[in-house]
Amino acid sequence: MKITDRLSLLWAIMINEFKIISREPGGLIILIIMPYLVAGGMAVMASFFTRVSGVNFIRQFIGFEILTVSVIMVQTGARFLNEERNGGRLEALMATPVSMYMVLFATSMVMVIVNVGAYVIASLPIIYSAFGLSGLIRLIPSMVVIIIGLMPLYGIGLALAGIVIRIRDVDSLMNVITSLITVLSGATYPLYVLPKWVDLIVMAMPMYQLYQTTISIIMGSGISTLIYSLVASTIAYLMLGVFTYDRIERGILKNGIK
Repeated sequence: MKITDRLSLLWAIMINEFKIISREPGGLIILIIMPYLVAGGMAVMASFFTRVSGVNFIRQFIGFEILTVSVIMVQTGARFLNEERNGGRLEALMATPVSMYMVLFATSMVMVIVNVGAYVIASLPIIYSAFGLSGLIRLIPSMVVIIIGLMPLYGIGLALAGIVIRIRDVDSLMNVITSLITVLSGATYPLYVLPKWVDLIVMAMPMYQLYQTTISIIMGSGISTLIYSLVASTIAYLMLGVFTYDRIERGILKNGIK
């Protein structure tokens, strides 16, 4: 297949996914307002015990933004394959000449665009009220960092997509994954509340690296050195995702979907 044909196919899959998402605008609205509800609610509760500064609120707000987009990105591929299986379309989809990697990549890239768009729309008024025009300018490099940071999460999601083909209880698995991401993100609480050995795991996770790099840019401290760890995580987790999914898909094509 020619490169132009691959790009046309990729674009067609993405357009179809955009149409599906556009039918449920409520989900997009929730994605935008959720950080306000969660961070705002926590700020109100904390205000009864201590003074909540604007900087602390922004850290919490960005933390919940990162946590939300991380959960969505990790679950995208698995949710897509589960819906296809429940609809009786998965076997036919896997039997087509179109690579499943292209299908999963296209659907995940749509969520990258949606997530980054929601991040910008939700963050813009908060960042502008705190830092003015300079804050809006800093939103641009932070968008680039978020796009990079979503790539290792796509790798994790690719591995989960393979696992989902093998199991039926997808909701239970996603609940566990969401809980792990919340605990290991380091985006909504200080690391000192965790045991030291857990700290090391958190710092190796792309969620933490993405959060720390993003908040460093937003606060005007420049790009954190964790950007190098984030790039390394992108390579490592993408390799893990491809390897895991490839092994499982080979078994599926040989033995069928059970």
